[in-house]
Amino acid sequence: MRKFHVAGAAVAALSLVLTASAFASPATVTARPVAGPVTVSDPGQPMAPASGYVAPASSAASNGSTGSGSTGSGSTGSGSTGSSIIDSTNWAGYAAAHPGTAFRFVQAAFFVPYVDCVATPNAFSSHWVGLDGLNSKTVEQLGIESGCSGTTTQYYAWYEMYPGNESSVFNVKPGNSIVASVFYNQRTKMFVLTLNDTTTGQHFSRSMKCAATSCTRSSAQVISESPAGSSGQALPLADYRACSFSGITVTDSLGHHGTLRSKWWNTYEVIETDGSSGVAGQPSSLYRGAAFDNYWFRET
Repeated sequence: MRKFHVAGAAVAALSLVLTASAFASPATVTARPVAGPVTVSDPGQPMAPASGYVAPASSAASNGSTGSGSTGSGSTGSGSTGSSIIDSTNWAGYAAAHPGTAFRFVQAAFFVPYVDCVATPNAFSSHWVGLDGLNSKTVEQLGIESGCSGTTTQYYAWYEMYPGNESSVFNVKPGNSIVASVFYNQRTKMFVLTLNDTTTGQHFSRSMKCAATSCTRSSAQVISESPAGSSGQALPLADYRACSFSGITVTDSLGHHGTLRSKWWNTYEVIETDGSSGVAGQPSSLYRGAAFDNYWFRET
């Protein structure tokens, strides 16, 4: 598969350029009222491997960031990201995972991306941080939706304990700065989901139980996603241009602190495909393990 990478050292500077260009002269924003009917999109599905690829659920991938580990029948890589590569039909971004490792914290800052609803009407995108979902059936997560109801834009913050339902919280605007985190309290056995819109001062925090029999916390990730529809299939991916993530931190249950890249866990680069070997969304190279940009290429 053709890969598009931006040199890691340039990511920080590129993020500033994208922040200015991606949100220049946006169309009038009509945010989804949080008290209104539930949208047809459902953010926060587990990672769906592309045909012929499997998540690293039973992989004995080598520890560290050498990118020499296996992702089952998927492709592996030791390129500029130092990450193993997974092709997905709904996720793009990076994940940390390692057999036998449970995670307890993930955090990232990012900008709400502007979506072009004239170019991609009735399409959606979600941008979030979370635990689980790479190789499990649960996801504990929160983030923002940038979507198109017809040609009308909708932007809002949400959280979800999958397989529970998504809950919207408040409206946001493109260009707003977001800081989101998921923390597992090992004493109370509760997940604390916190999101701050540092542009407006809006924030929320929810303390919630696992939505299934157990949540293994087997991965930590930062993702741009094609949300699912009522059938569970990924919806068309809205043209979000780029979403810039930074300040990414990860902690495992033993107290090891790091970024998405660490000697304590493997790094997985996740590329979203459109089902015909075409790239729909792809991350740039990781900058010091803590920053990258997700790029939109085409509608799925």
